[in-house]
Amino acid sequence: MSTAADPSPPLSLLQYEKQGGSYDEARADDGSIRPHWAAIEKTFNQIGPEGLDDRSTQIEQLIRENGLTFQVDARRPYSEGDESQTPGGLSPNQSGGVLQIEPSRPWQLATVPIAFSDSDWQVLANGLSQRVRILETILADLLGPQNLVHERIIPPELLWGNPRFYRAYHQLGQPSRAHAAVTRSGPDGPMHIDAVIDQANPRLHVTAFDIVRGDRGRWWVTGDRTRAPSGLGYLLENRIVLSRALPHLHRRANVRRLAPFFESLRWHFRSLAPRSRDNPRVALLTPGPGSYREFEDAYLARYLGYTLVQGRDLAVRGQRLNLKTLGGLLPIEVLWRHVSDRKCDPLELDPMSHEGCTGLMQMIREKQVAVANSLGAALAEMPALLPFLQASAKRLLGEEVMLPSVATYWCGHDGPRQHVLDNMDSLIIRSAYAINDACPSVPDNRTPEERDRLIQQIKSQPHRFVAQEKLSHSLTPVWVDGKLKPWHLTLRSFQLQSASGVEVLPGGLARVSPKSDLLGRSPTSGQLTQDCWVISDAPVDHETTLLSLEPETIKIRRSGAELPSRVAEHLFWLGRYVERCESIARLLRTTLTRLAGEVELDEMSEMPRLVKALAAMGQLEPDYAIAELEGGLPQLDSMLPASVFDTSTSRGLQASAVGALRNATAVRDRISLDAYRIFRSLHTEVVVRARPRGANVIAAIERLNLSITLLLGFSGLAAESLTRTHGWRFVLLGRRIERAHQTAELLLATLSDPVINESELCEAILDATDSLMTYRSRYLAIVQPAPTIDLLVTDESNPRSLHFQLQDIEKLLIDLPTSETQVDLGVDERIVSDLMKRLLKADPYELSHCSDAGRREQLTQLAEAICDGMPKLATAVEARYLIHTAQAQTLTGAKINATP
Repeated sequence: MSTAADPSPPLSLLQYEKQGGSYDEARADDGSIRPHWAAIEKTFNQIGPEGLDDRSTQIEQLIRENGLTFQVDARRPYSEGDESQTPGGLSPNQSGGVLQIEPSRPWQLATVPIAFSDSDWQVLANGLSQRVRILETILADLLGPQNLVHERIIPPELLWGNPRFYRAYHQLGQPSRAHAAVTRSGPDGPMHIDAVIDQANPRLHVTAFDIVRGDRGRWWVTGDRTRAPSGLGYLLENRIVLSRALPHLHRRANVRRLAPFFESLRWHFRSLAPRSRDNPRVALLTPGPGSYREFEDAYLARYLGYTLVQGRDLAVRGQRLNLKTLGGLLPIEVLWRHVSDRKCDPLELDPMSHEGCTGLMQMIREKQVAVANSLGAALAEMPALLPFLQASAKRLLGEEVMLPSVATYWCGHDGPRQHVLDNMDSLIIRSAYAINDACPSVPDNRTPEERDRLIQQIKSQPHRFVAQEKLSHSLTPVWVDGKLKPWHLTLRSFQLQSASGVEVLPGGLARVSPKSDLLGRSPTSGQLTQDCWVISDAPVDHETTLLSLEPETIKIRRSGAELPSRVAEHLFWLGRYVERCESIARLLRTTLTRLAGEVELDEMSEMPRLVKALAAMGQLEPDYAIAELEGGLPQLDSMLPASVFDTSTSRGLQASAVGALRNATAVRDRISLDAYRIFRSLHTEVVVRARPRGANVIAAIERLNLSITLLLGFSGLAAESLTRTHGWRFVLLGRRIERAHQTAELLLATLSDPVINESELCEAILDATDSLMTYRSRYLAIVQPAPTIDLLVTDESNPRSLHFQLQDIEKLLIDLPTSETQVDLGVDERIVSDLMKRLLKADPYELSHCSDAGRREQLTQLAEAICDGMPKLATAVEARYLIHTAQAQTLTGAKINATP
């Protein structure tokens, strides 16, 4: 009998309310904690509910800092695959609105991991490995001798009626002989099966399977992913984030590591290279901005050290697949494609595609490049194949399927179709040919009208539909609203097939939901995810890492010339948008600071000129630059603060912030995580963060102060952390061109015509160009036009002057690559040279002199020449280095047109 002095037993955090009927991953049938969850339970008991809440907050913060998001097509909630990519990512609103980002959400990671014992996982891994071999053999047959079709084991409609089957896939990239003999044991002795199988170069390199555990603890496969499965990058980031939030638990629990799998993947891709296997160039082909794969592809490319490319980066020249760079063409040995089969080559497949490369199919046939996964691999993931998997495995391998598929009925046969029609209210209906065609029709969500319409579609085109039974999902604890609750679980496993066999990644991408029907969607549909742990019985070696030394000696070199032209374009425009953001923010802050002062608005002679400059930059309506319209427009004390938060302008601060983030996202694998965080934060402050009530002057100034601080942070990072390669040169070139343009435009709007009290105006201009302190250190408190013009125009030592910009532009252009056939100055160099000559002849006193007409004619002519010359210079730079890019960018708000 316990006394009051006896300590009360600790309350186990895993003693949540257990639901009957479903398999519980953490607790046995008698309610006890499963042995492999012991370390997790002990740690959670120690840190308690408050500790779990703190860890949840840390995880959310890490995800925000890392910019871990996924792209969602607002028009299609089921967004995984070739039919579900957003078309533009970040694109201009042609209705006149500011550039906006297509829908994206922060990745959601649960605080509690999902754990499996090593022995339990090994049983599952055996089934997963066999399934890879089965699908590999089936795919080899479908794209080779097609015995399964001839023998009616697989209905011919699944191949000949499949819109994703192209005849060009047949025997693509496989041995030149028609087939290879595969021997297996049969009931009457050895049997020979015809199939095109090359163990050293399989068709399915990286595969994934969506699996669930049923009521009795048995695993079932709900879908195969054989084209280009997504999720590897997300599960890797899940592991990194959770290991930081729970570092000691991760080691104490003996969690098997993920790094050996990725190391095997790197070695396998290296072995695929037709040449240069010591250090081949491996490229990851991504659909590009706006795709649901945008974050993950950049993340994987950075982690594995691969070159991230888009279709427009590639060219077939000299019987090789090449990467187009500023320094010339660089051969690619291995291409890890994450685009659809049919979009890989517009010449032989989809002629409307811009995601692939013309001539890629021919390079595969000639074995000049290795492509993973093989084109045509999507055939192995069609849901209609599931009912015939068992018979196919028996025919080709003589094996029973160890890991069963969810019961699936293809409506192309009379018996299964009638069963589906008789049991519509208990079956999930989906496309027969592609697992990602559309969101499946779930009985609980189906209206009577939708049910009737679906029945008519099945009757009219039965071969296009399959039906699947609903499975019960196992339960696992999730920390939600300060409590542990049992949520339904589904898991995506990943496998690597190489010459040495099939390696299963120890873990997977786990998703949980309070409702099991939501788990039938893709990993990018917004469900909460968990880090998946396989608990070893013995201590785990933590030394294996992708950062370990390779046995080969790498030749030391200086990089830079291999910069793809597409990347150079995005870096160039990143520099331009950053500079435009800073120029507008500084001018806005200068204007608003004066507006918040004690002097009345009508007494500030400089205010009309500052407003005119803002209108010229696109921050205000052009009408504000016309003095005669002043009385009919909203008051500046309300209009100016509101303009900081205005989302309706196609130019200005918000549009520039979106443009900066768009280009930073496009080169995410090329810039540091710190730099990307700056642009995410800038976008949040300028575009996403809620507009304060009343949009008063003080709130606007505070928002501008923070934005300028972020921009200065990027400037410091670029100055001190970017290596002086062509990438850095294009960022700086974009900044210099834009700064020269903005400074000239500011001078043109403010000083071309003198005002009564120019001292206040000059001081405002110096403040807006971050040159006021320099001026005062030279001239103390006396502010006059001539020294102001000197500091901003002819002073070669001031980083804000026009002279400094043109001088730097000349140096940058000299250092960029030049064609061997070019013996004179290029168009871009001539533009800068002509402007520089005019600037060198300029005298600050003459520039400040007013003519009889009351204008500063020389200053006006010089500023107009630079305002006219900078866009021409930018166009010349693009024509010389970036002309192959598919879409031109703009800072003017004009409609974006594709380049020829």
